[in-house]
Amino acid sequence: MAFEEEIARHADQIKTRLPFIKGEEAAKQALVIPLLQVLGYDVWDPREVQPEYIADFAKKKSNGQMEKIDYALHIEGAPVVFIECKAADKELDEHDSQLARYFNATPSVRVAILTNGVRLKIFTDLQKPNIMDDRPWLDVDLRNLKQAEIDALKKLRKADFGASQVVNLAEEMVFYNAIASYIAIQIQEPSESFVRFVARDAIPAIGSITTKVVERLTPVVRKAIEGSIVAKFKRSFSIEPEPVLVEAAQLSATQAPVVVVPLAAEAREGVVTTPEELECFSMISKIIREVNPDAVVAYRDSKSYFTIIQKNVRKWFARLGVERQPYWVAFRHVKVEEAKRLCPGVEVAEGGQVGDCRFTIKTTTDLNKLRSVILAAFNAEAARVVEDAEPSEPSLSDIKSESRPRL
Repeated sequence: MAFEEEIARHADQIKTRLPFIKGEEAAKQALVIPLLQVLGYDVWDPREVQPEYIADFAKKKSNGQMEKIDYALHIEGAPVVFIECKAADKELDEHDSQLARYFNATPSVRVAILTNGVRLKIFTDLQKPNIMDDRPWLDVDLRNLKQAEIDALKKLRKADFGASQVVNLAEEMVFYNAIASYIAIQIQEPSESFVRFVARDAIPAIGSITTKVVERLTPVVRKAIEGSIVAKFKRSFSIEPEPVLVEAAQLSATQAPVVVVPLAAEAREGVVTTPEELECFSMISKIIREVNPDAVVAYRDSKSYFTIIQKNVRKWFARLGVERQPYWVAFRHVKVEEAKRLCPGVEVAEGGQVGDCRFTIKTTTDLNKLRSVILAAFNAEAARVVEDAEPSEPSLSDIKSESRPRL
């Protein structure tokens, strides 16, 4: 079973077990230990997973017991990850000082995890070597993971674990989040230092950049940034575009890039393609290209739903609604009875106006459970002969309403 499917199944287990979990020990048994199994560790082998880990430097508590870490994960005889657990209903706003002390005194450990079984806060030593950072580089709710977070958790699997790789990933994610936050702020309200930097670099002949110059340029810089973003967005929907190769971040390095054909349609006001929609597109493209490496897969977004197509908007085979819960995905050419046969045990309903069958999904990773239906819908549409010319307006039921249907 693929890691995405295993972590999705674990997320479902969390949701069903959580109402019955009381206390820290129950959280360990029902939530934390199953997660360690998903990560590939033998939880019954103390050479790999050592519970109640006591280091040589451990201190005695006021009650006379030695301080200990809930779990120490070992690889090749040395501890590499420390895990401190709390009850499922406990908040993790501040990490345990004992976890930091153990981390700081154990050079072989570069990863520390604070968890209540539902939320994971993962730390490393980006600021100072062998000193645990005050802030986690990854803070996730296991019930609702994004693809980038799933990819990050893969690095913690026993088969893939490498301390330096985890630290490099942590550094990249911290840098990315910091830069993205900075840019988002500058788009809304450029700072004086940013305006000065832009003015010096973009207008060499501007001369002395006084406070008055900064005040004058600030709204100009803001408008220029907004204009550049809008222009780039519009170019994505230019008339008669050339096909472009897109290396999807979710694909492994060994897989070929997905061929994405931008559609000859103008951007409509209010249509915003979300990260979840792009994540679904990448996952479905990957499933198709594992079987048909030369497949052309594209998408067209609308206010009503996100449509995945082949050559043009007439050649669609899947539609999704993943902007708000409950998420859903519908398929063309696959009737309910056939969908039940292809995906036994997965609940399916009539598609209504969006397709021939429809599934409710909890997270985008649930698409992996629908692999057989995805391929059946794609192949059926590929066999259907239609004109290649793209219509001036979407055909069939594209954009029947101005809001996504309530399903």
